[in-house]
Amino acid sequence: MLVILIQEESEREFGETGPCMEYLLHHKILETLYTLGKADCPPGMKQQVLVFYTKLLGKVRQPLLPHINVHRPVQNKFKSLASKGAPNATSEDVLKGQDSLSTDTGQSCRPEEPSGASGMEHTELEDAPPPQPDDLSTGLDNLSIAALPEATVVRPNQDYNLVNSLLNLTRSPDGRIAVKACEGLMLLVSLPEPAAAKCLTQSTCLCELLTDRLTSLYKALPQSVDPLDIETVEAINWGLDSYSHKEDASAFPGKRALISFLSWFDYCDQLIKEAQKTAAVALAKAVHERFFIGVMEPQLMQTSEMGILTSTALLHRIVRQVTSDILLQEMVFFILGEQREPETLAEISRHPLRHRLIEHCDHISDEISIMTLRMFEHLLQKPNEHILYNLVLRNLEERNYTEYKPVCPEDKDVVENGLIAGAV
Repeated sequence: MLVILIQEESEREFGETGPCMEYLLHHKILETLYTLGKADCPPGMKQQVLVFYTKLLGKVRQPLLPHINVHRPVQNKFKSLASKGAPNATSEDVLKGQDSLSTDTGQSCRPEEPSGASGMEHTELEDAPPPQPDDLSTGLDNLSIAALPEATVVRPNQDYNLVNSLLNLTRSPDGRIAVKACEGLMLLVSLPEPAAAKCLTQSTCLCELLTDRLTSLYKALPQSVDPLDIETVEAINWGLDSYSHKEDASAFPGKRALISFLSWFDYCDQLIKEAQKTAAVALAKAVHERFFIGVMEPQLMQTSEMGILTSTALLHRIVRQVTSDILLQEMVFFILGEQREPETLAEISRHPLRHRLIEHCDHISDEISIMTLRMFEHLLQKPNEHILYNLVLRNLEERNYTEYKPVCPEDKDVVENGLIAGAV
C-alpha cells in the first residue's frame, strides 16, 4: 500500500491527490488499521500499524495530518502509546513513532490547520487529558524524584495531544524513550510558526514541567557539596551517555544528584537555544521566575557559610555552562538586576542579591570570597553588554566610585594645570 501511494505521488504534481490516496482517506483505512492495532489482532499488528503510520507520514510529501481521517487515528494511536509512560508499548514502537511525529508537529501543534491538498478537510484537534507532572527522566540518569504536589502545577485551558504525549513520555522509566521524547519537544519548540510557540508556552505544562524538574533536582542535592567537586565534575551533555556510580572510581557524595541537575539544566539551556524566539523568551522567563528567584535566590541570601558556599559554587557552575543568549540574559537580570541608572541606596534595596554578592567578594570566609570573585570573573567573560554596563559603566558615568568633596579654588587650579600639562 505504501509503495503504491509513494509511486502515485511521484507521478503527480505536489499537492495533487491521486485516486489511491483519495480511497485511503475517504474509506477510513487508517481508522480500520488503528482498530486492528488496538486489539493487536493478529498478534504483532500493534507494531505493524505503528510502523505503517510512521512511514506514511514520513515519506508522503503532502500534508496528511490536517485530514480528519488521518489525524484522528494517528492521534488515538499515540495517546494509547503515551498513556502512563507507555507501559504496554515496546521501546522500539515509541522510538520509531517519534520520528514521524517530528516531521509533522506543525500540523498537530496548532488548533486548526488549512490543508494543502485538494479535497482535504479542515479539522480541529481534540483535547486530551493533561499528563501528570511526575518525575521526568533525562536518560543520562534515572534519578527517582517524588511526584510533584498537585498545587504546584498550573493547569492549561487547552491541551494538545502531541505535546502532552511527549511530556508524558519524558517520564518513561525507559531512558531511551525519555531521551527521544525530549528530542521531540526540542523539535516542537523550534517550529517557526508563532501559533505553535504560543500554544506550547501558554496552553501546555511545558514551562512548569521544565522548571519543576529543575527545582526537584536542585533540592535533591546534598546540603553541602565540595566546591571543587562542583567545579571539576565532567562536562555535562544531556542524554548522551549514562552515569554508573558503581563504575566511577572518582565518585563523591552527591555526584549522581549533581550530574542529574546539571544535565537537566543543560537540556533546558539547549531547548531555549533551539526554540523559536517567542517560545525561548517564555521558557527563559519561566526558569528565571520559578527557579532562579523561587529556589536559588533564598539559598544565595542565607547566612549559613556552608550554604552560601555551596549555592555560590552552583551558580558559578551554571554561569560557566549556559550557552543560550536568551537564558543568559535572564540569568544576568537575576544576578545583577535590570537597572541601568547610577547606583543609589534605593537601587540597592530594589535588587539586594547583586549587592549581597558584591559584599561576598570581601567575605570573612576566604572560600566564599574566592568563589564569588570567580563567578563574577566568568560572568564578565560572557558576551552580554548589560553585564559590563551594570558592573562598570553605570558607576563610571556619574563617578559614583569617588567620595564627593567640595573642591576649593586652590585645588581646582592645581587640577586644571595638571590636566593642561598632561595634554601638552
